[in-house]
Order: sequence, then C-alpha cells, then structure tokens
Amino acid sequence: MTTVGEILANARIHKKIDLEQVEKATRIRQKFLVALEKNEFSKLPPGTFTKGFIKNYAAYLGLPIEETMAFYRRQVNEEKSLILPIKNSDIPKPSGPLSSISATGAGVLFLIALFFGYLIYSYFRFAGAPTLTVVSPIKNAVVHEDQIEVTGKTNPDATIVINNQSVGVNENGSFDTKISLTPGLNTVTIVASNKFKRQTVITRNLRLEK
Repeated sequence: MTTVGEILANARIHKKIDLEQVEKATRIRQKFLVALEKNEFSKLPPGTFTKGFIKNYAAYLGLPIEETMAFYRRQVNEEKSLILPIKNSDIPKPSGPLSSISATGAGVLFLIALFFGYLIYSYFRFAGAPTLTVVSPIKNAVVHEDQIEVTGKTNPDATIVINNQSVGVNENGSFDTKISLTPGLNTVTIVASNKFKRQTVITRNLRLEK
C-alpha cells in the first residue's frame, strides 16, 4: 500500500529539495518532516496538528491536498482496524467524587484542544497558496487581435504576475490587464503569490491568427 509518507518523500526527492529548505518554507520542524516521511505518526503532535502539517507540506510540494489527505485517512483507518477493540466491561469505572473531577478535566482539555486545533487550521489556511481563478482568456482560445484581456480573481492580499509583468489587484481580489500577442502559439502564465512566498500558477495557451 502506498503511504502518505512515501508520497511526500518521493515528491520532495523528485524536486531535489532537502528537508532544511522545506523547514524554512513551511515552518515545520525537520524532526516532524522526518516523522511524516517515515509514517511515524506517534512522534507527531495530535491528529489536528498532523493533518495541518500534511496539508502544508503537500501544498509546498505542489501535490493535490485532498488526494494526499485521502491516503493519510485511509492509512490511519487501516492502522486503527488492527487494534483489538476493548470491551466496555473491561474498562475500570471510576467512582466517587474523583469521577466527576475527571470528567470535568477531560471536558476542559477537549475544549483547549479544539481551540488550538482551530488556530492551527486557520494558520495553515491563511499561510497556504492563494486562490486563483482566471476568467479570460479561456483554454486553447483562437484570437484575431494583437492584444488580449486577462481577467481573474485571487486573494486581496496576493500579488499577480502575468508573463513576468506585475499586475495590480483590486480590493476584492480581482485583476484586469491587456497583454500583447505574437502570431501563432502564445502562452500566458498567471502567478498569484502571497507574503509567505506560496504560489498558485495557471497557464493558458492560445493562438493568434490574422
């Protein structure tokens, strides 16, 4: 079975990126990156943190996040299925005042974990690659004018570069500019970047016929 650790490690090696580079870009400590690649989840923080690490690492490597998480979930579920279930009758039940104290403490710990999990989720969502939608031009368009309008939308705090030229982004994240074309096949590359140097790239190929 292909594991999530193998997917991450193979992608990193294929891109010729070392763990030190990954740590600097993702802010994930190297010991956690090593544990992820070796599928040693017991050496990682609780599940919410681990999921955040995997999403951030996958996004940095340009891997599809949902598909990578699907491998992780399947792997964790299969590992859980190997653990024999414990019968309720085998679990000692606390009694007296300590039982109510334990229940209260567990509830407080759960709320704390939920709060920090939300913070981590929010951080990785904010620090992830910016969204990018290109309205025009459409894929494989055939045009007859020397200029074409490039329009789309990204995060309001992102920057847009089209064919190595910076383009302004409006308060709502929309952008609009015109670029010149040459006869024949043209490639338009739109890159959205955020302050964490995370990027989303969309390429459009179109042909100018006169």
